[in-house]
Amino acid sequence: MRLRQNSSNAVVVRKEWAHLQAIQMFLRDRADEMQSDDNSHTIIARVLDDTDERGLWIELNRKEHDRDSSVELQAMMIPWHAVLAVVVGEALSSTVQEELQCELSLKAPARGVGA
Repeated sequence: MRLRQNSSNAVVVRKEWAHLQAIQMFLRDRADEMQSDDNSHTIIARVLDDTDERGLWIELNRKEHDRDSSVELQAMMIPWHAVLAVVVGEALSSTVQEELQCELSLKAPARGVGA
């Protein structure tokens, strides 16, 4: 199955690949990532090209570019050996975004008296 180009997808990758220091330089501080306790890491991104035999090309910073057009769009190739799954769905982005927000709020440090 060919992926629809420029569609938003959940790309599940191997955590050890996503946590490589050189990869983290580009993935860090993204609000559309989901960390897990197992060996997976989920990235919500537009697929640019799924035909490259070396890997899956995704767009990295569409939201930042939409907010500020001076921000250059970046693309990243995820080697096929690091891709565990690609989840495709029309409402996928908003559903996963809601779950990410819930997860982030659960991980946020509690603020209370004396904090």
